Amino acid sequence: MKPLLLLLLLLSAALAAPAQTPTRADSLINRAQDISKRKDYPAAIAAYQQVVREPSAKPRYKAVSYYNIACYNGLLHDAPNALSYLRKAIDAGYVDAGHIARDSDLDLLHSHKQWPKLLARARQQEDQQRIKRPEDVQLVTTDIDRFWSAYAAASRDTAHAKAVFRRDYFDKASAGLQDYYSLKIGSDAFFTKRILQRPRYYQFIQATTRAIASEKPRIVAAFRCFQELYPAVQFQNIYFVVGGWVSGGTVSDAGLLIGADQVANGPGVNTTELSLVQRNRCAPVSEMPSLIVHELVHRNQGPQDGTLLSYALNEGMADFVAELVTGHVTNARLHPYGNAHEKELWAAFQQEMLGTNADNWMANGKQETPDKPCDLGYYVGYRIVQAYYAKAADKRQALAHILTLHDAKAFLAESGYAEALARR
Repeated sequence: MKPLLLLLLLLSAALAAPAQTPTRADSLINRAQDISKRKDYPAAIAAYQQVVREPSAKPRYKAVSYYNIACYNGLLHDAPNALSYLRKAIDAGYVDAGHIARDSDLDLLHSHKQWPKLLARARQQEDQQRIKRPEDVQLVTTDIDRFWSAYAAASRDTAHAKAVFRRDYFDKASAGLQDYYSLKIGSDAFFTKRILQRPRYYQFIQATTRAIASEKPRIVAAFRCFQELYPAVQFQNIYFVVGGWVSGGTVSDAGLLIGADQVANGPGVNTTELSLVQRNRCAPVSEMPSLIVHELVHRNQGPQDGTLLSYALNEGMADFVAELVTGHVTNARLHPYGNAHEKELWAAFQQEMLGTNADNWMANGKQETPDKPCDLGYYVGYRIVQAYYAKAADKRQALAHILTLHDAKAFLAESGYAEALARR
């Protein structure tokens, strides 16, 4: 249950942002999470039962709450209630059959005669919900259109811009923008400030952001190639939002969430109001397919173990697979420096790779300089994954292993990267 718990902890923290008023359901699930951390299972069960009885609770809140109740009953060795609540969770939409099958909290149910039936039901419902064909993936760009309407009104009335963005943009949000707001923005005032302090930039990117919808054929072609290389790929719908430069891309239950204003560069776009790292990261719309594949890899890859090495491998494999699928080198700006300083980077990375502090390697934009890019953990992870793939005889099997790896240290050893680098 740990990956699920972590997801909800992150979501709950975002929902609790001061400038966003949480619903009663948000408050209840925050409370349930707090109790869960104390491992007081009876109290946690009671707290999650409040969530499922709350009329304002979102369907996924209820599904996850039923599932957590099932797990806590499993830990209390109460098989009848564990079974009953697992059934309710599946009926409510919790159908991650792979997670259910390997969750040790439910081990006591594995010998129950109903276990195979419940697992089969979860798999059946999961298969029904799954997007099987790349052409069936939806590219949702309605939030971009709403943003530009709100932006025009906010620009005319800057004194009330925050209220305008709330009324005309966030209150009309798609499911994707709702999740993006909770996970990345969290504050109307923060968003409004970041938008209005870059008037020239936003003036020039309207045309490029509106052109995103025309990228669907190229994105579908990339997804089709991904599926040919890895038939088990699970697709998601894609939501394009304007996020005020807080995230270029992330994932949620709703789908892949793309910050369109960070992939909006092009001829005539004025980037002088952006910081150094923002200018360097600002990509053109033509790079959209590789960015989308990068995010889709995150939806399909195995879990991290909390170490810097695992984090770097997860991001590096996303870059590597995106390049394999599209032919475009994702995060190409890292490679000239990385290639010129690879041995010294590896020596430094080894000193920190088994720890949990990624501040010098990932999402470290404050360390960007004209001479040295930030995010070099992406490059190190990419090179390890590239080394593993290059030496593999069966490329299809190698890709499947990359996307499902669970042991970062073992993968590093299998790649032969360190030994090959030492021989250069």
